[in-house]
Order: sequence, then structure tokens, then C-alpha cells
Amino acid sequence: CTFSPARAWRHAVGPRLVRTLGPTQMPLVRMRPASPDDLALTYAITEDAMRGYVEETWGNWDEEEQRQKHRNNFTPETYKIILIQDAVVGLVAVEEFPSHVWLVKLYLLEKYRNQGIGSQVLQGVQESASARGKPVTLRVLRVNKRAQALYERHGFTVSEENAERLHMASGA
Repeated sequence: CTFSPARAWRHAVGPRLVRTLGPTQMPLVRMRPASPDDLALTYAITEDAMRGYVEETWGNWDEEEQRQKHRNNFTPETYKIILIQDAVVGLVAVEEFPSHVWLVKLYLLEKYRNQGIGSQVLQGVQESASARGKPVTLRVLRVNKRAQALYERHGFTVSEENAERLHMASGA
């Protein structure tokens, strides 16, 4: 079986991402596949989510460098745009490998954080990977304590670390 990012995304995320947790209704989360036309949108979401952490870690956000990195690494077949009703609220990128599922990115726009949206998306990725007996891996900047807390709440533990990042894993 050859690696297909599009097929891997369908397997890694699974069919269902909408949840109701307890008596509180969570926002209705929908996803749409990213396309090459989403390059600017995904860059804007990335900048909103990561600029402060990049500046804290490396001292500055070099616009030209960050745009070039984003262009080089943007693979639309591994990205989904996260929507609430028709509003774009973030993105998620997932890649599947024979031994694990890699959560490459889970970025929400600032005004949509702390509403359970990230948890819904993360649970969908974990459930889908678990159904195939694979762990989910990710890396997070050491300075991003909010993301670390989210991942820890969902059972991720640190598997490796360096000066800038923590590598975390959960499941199988």
C-alpha cells in the first residue's frame, strides 16, 4: 500500500468531529478540505496562532522567511479548514505513517480558542488513530503552555524534548 496524503487524512481524522460534552452544547464544528487557493488563508491562521510563540522562542517573526516556509510546507491534501457555521476558525493538518499519525498543526484563531473546538478536533484525530491501533504524535513549542495543557488533558505525554520543542504522543 502506497502513502496517499489525501487517504491518510480521511483515515487520520475520521468521519465525525462534532461532539456534545455533558450538558453543554459544543459549537458545531465542520471541516472542509483545503485547496491550493487556501495558501493565504492558512498563512493568516498560522500567523495569528503562532507569531507570539515564534517571537518568544526565536526573537522575531521574519515575514519573508515565514511566508517562504509556509509556501514550502503547505500541502493542501493534508489540511482541513475548521469552520463554525460558515466562519473559518482554524486549520488542522494531519499526516499518517505506517507506525503513527502525526498531528502536524492544530491552529485556531484567537477569538475561537477556549471554546472546546480544539478538543473536538483533537478527539476526532485520536479516535480515528486508535481505531487503527496507531498512536498520535505531535510537537509543540516549549513556550506554548496553553497547547501543552490541551494535549495533556487528552492523554498526551512528553516522549522527547529539546531546547525549543516538546514531542508528545498518545494512544496505541
